[in-house]
Amino acid sequence: MLSVKRKMYSVAIVALSALTLLGLGQGQNEIYARDKVTKVAILQYTEHESLDRSREGFLDALKEAGYKEGKNLKVEYKNASGDQSDLQSIAQQLKGKNDLILDIATPAAQVMLQADKKTPQLFTCVADPKAAKLLGAKNKPAKNMTGTSSMPPTKQVVDKLLKEKSDIKTIGVLYDSSEVNAETQYKDVLAYAKSKGIKVESVTVTSSNDVKQACKTLAKKVDAIYLPADNTVANTIETIGKVLKEEKKASISAFDAAVKGSVCAYGIDYYQLGRQTGQMAVKILKGEKEAKDMPVETSKKLVLKVNKEMAKAVGVDLGKLK
Repeated sequence: MLSVKRKMYSVAIVALSALTLLGLGQGQNEIYARDKVTKVAILQYTEHESLDRSREGFLDALKEAGYKEGKNLKVEYKNASGDQSDLQSIAQQLKGKNDLILDIATPAAQVMLQADKKTPQLFTCVADPKAAKLLGAKNKPAKNMTGTSSMPPTKQVVDKLLKEKSDIKTIGVLYDSSEVNAETQYKDVLAYAKSKGIKVESVTVTSSNDVKQACKTLAKKVDAIYLPADNTVANTIETIGKVLKEEKKASISAFDAAVKGSVCAYGIDYYQLGRQTGQMAVKILKGEKEAKDMPVETSKKLVLKVNKEMAKAVGVDLGKLK
């Protein structure tokens, strides 16, 4: 009888020990999960205000969700400075080493998607993901990539330009021919202007070095200038602004940062677009969603910015824009 009691006591001890070890193991797993460092890479095509603001918005959204750099978040930021060969090299460096990758601007997204088809990726500051071939079949997200579109509201932007100068008969569009997004915007402006009986002239560039002369040539042929969301335009906006002042041409830009070189800017708030992308990232990082199951999102928040100095220099009454 005593032997049986001893056996039962031994079994109870073993069971209790097992439960204790199991509890400790679960506790350690919980601590590990809580303290795990999430790795996020950011590949930005070039440096200008709109792209920078979108990055800031993205990081702020992560921070608000509890992902804090130096604690449980490690961010590896790379900027290709508009160099295609650097973009290719950086993409190979980032491939397969992170929990999520943010691609800022179309060229960055295109190169990174080719390099890494497994790591979840989000793009932002991409006006036309379909034309950029970033989507899969039936224009749904590719296997590991989705994001936010920055396509400007072309019709509304043109309407704002017509408020600046009501007697416009010809609108000029300056853009980089190598940017598919800019080409799409030009076609949209062309179609909408035609429906209103307004002609459209365009001059394309292939590098920042061409912008000054191209802008001068275009300004002499038109009544007003439309500047699309275009990385080359963004990088040379101050040069463009000087030319437009000299030529005294009314102008509008389709992205916020370009107000530095135009009478006004009307379009997407890039900081808010970045925040929206960050909120999508949180869902992926928490395992709530997969990139392939998240439709591409667009921002409905528009912002109007004006350049009083430019308006005065070219003779535009800003009161007409209200």
